[in-house]
Amino acid sequence: MNKAAQEDYSLLGSFVIPVALALRQLGVDPLEVLDQVGIDLARGANPEWRVSREDFGELMARCVEVSGDEAFGLLASEHLQPQVLHSLGLAWLASDTVYDGLLRLQRFSGLVSSGMVLRLAEEDDRVHLYLSAAPGLEQGVPASHDYAVGMITRMCRLTLGEFLAPLIIRMKRTPPAEPERWEYLLASRVVFAADETRVTWSRSDIMEPLVTGDPKLARINDEHTTAYLESYLSRSTTRDVVDKIIQRLPDGAPNQQQIAAALNVSNRTLQRKLREEGTSFMELLQDTRLQLARRYLGNPGRSVVETAYLLGFSEPSTFSRAFKRWTGLAPADYRELPQATG
Repeated sequence: MNKAAQEDYSLLGSFVIPVALALRQLGVDPLEVLDQVGIDLARGANPEWRVSREDFGELMARCVEVSGDEAFGLLASEHLQPQVLHSLGLAWLASDTVYDGLLRLQRFSGLVSSGMVLRLAEEDDRVHLYLSAAPGLEQGVPASHDYAVGMITRMCRLTLGEFLAPLIIRMKRTPPAEPERWEYLLASRVVFAADETRVTWSRSDIMEPLVTGDPKLARINDEHTTAYLESYLSRSTTRDVVDKIIQRLPDGAPNQQQIAAALNVSNRTLQRKLREEGTSFMELLQDTRLQLARRYLGNPGRSVVETAYLLGFSEPSTFSRAFKRWTGLAPADYRELPQATG
């Protein structure tokens, strides 16, 4: 499979956050490492941000190199919180059982990673979750493989609210130098160089009703996840333009011609496509700035000055005037509203 086809596969950009936290815990500057592989953590402000499978694999390989720890993928997964999975993570927490959470993961696996295929299977008193690459894709770097397995086992533990260990984990990856670390970190027997990757639990363990089960909340988040997945699968010019705008804003507000060039289309073609979708470049630029401004101002640790520059304004006063024109409030007054930080 060629590089262009490989880059069609992506995963949630929020998966970069646990990786950055693990690097920082190990005393490594995460921004420096991310910059080396061309990933901009500032894009985390966009909940629809996705990272190509190839770029994430390069990041994980680089993390192993700079940390000197072959188990980095597992260490990173320990920093994962349900919010990283967006509405899917919240629905998982509200599931009736751990098994129901795994069913949701299988159903919405395309949200997590379009390059990964998940399949649940029951066998007597055991439940297996099989993990494999999408048809035509290679398995990927070992650290990414470890991260995926570690993410799943951690979410199961978080859902149960107490210790829950798989009976056995089989991994389709080369054996590490210290396999006992995998068994320690995953709290399970681990078999390497297997024909396929699968995590196995006792059926009774993951069928136990959860006290946090909330069918209504789970259903609401399922609907959000479905809407996101449908939107992602039906990629539009509008979404592509917004993504490029977010990438370029810290360097100054881009113009339509720059975005057209970034999308490899003519300025006239871009204008026509946006008109067909009922919008325009200037509308998208303003709306993107407004939505990001609200998100940034909701973070007490981010100053108005920093927000202005992140949104591509040359002067904070220019941003303040624009924000007041959009909302009727000065940035400082907006911060006083209850919903600003809620």
